[in-house]
Amino acid sequence: GFRPCTIPPHLTPNYVAFAMDEVAREATLEALEQNGVRPFENTRNEFSFDNISIPPPQKKKKGKKKKKSATVPAAPQVEEETPTWITFDSMKAAIDAGWRPGQSFSFVAKGVKGQQLKDQDVSRASPVGEPSFRPGTSVDWNAIDVAREATTE
Repeated sequence: GFRPCTIPPHLTPNYVAFAMDEVAREATLEALEQNGVRPFENTRNEFSFDNISIPPPQKKKKGKKKKKSATVPAAPQVEEETPTWITFDSMKAAIDAGWRPGQSFSFVAKGVKGQQLKDQDVSRASPVGEPSFRPGTSVDWNAIDVAREATTE
């Protein structure tokens, strides 16, 4: 067996890929909501991602730790250059290049379909053609009237 609270090494790539895919899908749906677009029924499963960009790997600092002296001379200000992000065609390529959950990444979502809503709040709206209890979303169980539901059947 494996030690408790560890991910078996042969499953790690699947967990990493799932994490990146899930974050990208949720971010896309959130962007739709913020822009007043209600996604169609199966949009979450149908869109794809291209141009995955990740920050370059951080260089490990080499050298010995210097002891601080009583007098600290003024260190010259060194301007740090903004690192250029590396772009990949697929999530697998980005993961193979070193992306791990918790790191930033950017992407382009393609094939996203939805309906533009004008002057309406879409924060509580369900996708078009889909019931209000969408898998993967939270449900306010306090708002369900069980007694009423039982009497209507």
